[in-house]
Amino acid sequence: MKKILAALLIVIAMITTACGGSEKSAGTDKKTDFKIGYLASTGHILYFIAQEKGYFAEEGLNSELVLFNNSGEGITAVANGKLDVGAFGSSAPMVYMSKGSPITIFAGQMSMGHALVAKPEKAAELADLKNLKGKTVATIRLATGDIVFREAAIKQGLKIGEDVTFKEMESASAAMEAVKNGAADASVVWTPFRKMAEQQGLKIVKYSPEVPGFENHPCCRQIASTANIQKHPEKYEAFLRAMIKAYRFYKTNKDESIEILSKYVNIDKDTLYEETYGKYVESNPDPNRNAVIDFYKYMKEVGYIEKDFDIAEHINIQLYQKALDKLLEAEPQDSIYKQLKADFEKNDL
Repeated sequence: MKKILAALLIVIAMITTACGGSEKSAGTDKKTDFKIGYLASTGHILYFIAQEKGYFAEEGLNSELVLFNNSGEGITAVANGKLDVGAFGSSAPMVYMSKGSPITIFAGQMSMGHALVAKPEKAAELADLKNLKGKTVATIRLATGDIVFREAAIKQGLKIGEDVTFKEMESASAAMEAVKNGAADASVVWTPFRKMAEQQGLKIVKYSPEVPGFENHPCCRQIASTANIQKHPEKYEAFLRAMIKAYRFYKTNKDESIEILSKYVNIDKDTLYEETYGKYVESNPDPNRNAVIDFYKYMKEVGYIEKDFDIAEHINIQLYQKALDKLLEAEPQDSIYKQLKADFEKNDL
């Protein structure tokens, strides 16, 4: 009887130990809360893919997508640490940095994607940007295309406010309407409004990457609180591994990517497809450091940076590099990861 009881105690002890081990393992697998600010934009497709395909969870993140209606509120939330990450343009974050906001650019989201549009009868004339002289351009202050076409006018020897007027509007829709009703000669737009402008009878005058100096210009950049990055770099590396996986999916599964995008952006799928995979637009997690530095120079030239600062000190490329290297270590022959590595060496080092 004593032998039976002893055997039972041993079995119970083994079960208890095993259960204890399971509980510890479960604790180890606990996911880290991670808030991501986004806009209902085609340019944020990598967020949506990473969320819907489970890549954030796969990398140990309990991700929450938080919708914002404008970039200013999103940047403020990032700077205050209420968001772990967000992608709210390139120019607006730089203005915040110039005013002392403690934020860092550490990856990309969308590149290019802007255009100048006009009525068909004016498009051919305005394609030569020196003909902006005497014209009015409807724009949205600090939109990426706003900087591109202001700088383009300056390079043509035009003085903003004297030779050409940039009329600031509240939205891309309002800017297009100004062209249609004759209050402006041309309008700055971005995806998906480029295609929507054409659907409304306007014509593309020039895509932003067709402007010399802006061939591969950044648009939305990933930003985070500098303090958060310094304190928890592992979270941001995990986030970037998920984004790189999402990029691979975006490149290899276009139809399903558009299905996912349509859950977040309420526009017909044909327009979504063209404004995601069409001319002069790409979603890409590479920081594109060199182009960001060039873009900052243009920001200064158009007068948006009142207090000069070293933009390079606000760019972190190491997190992306480590995330990509880890994925390549696991899949060294993956063609997309290898191309991202080659692009990184060209665009960031």
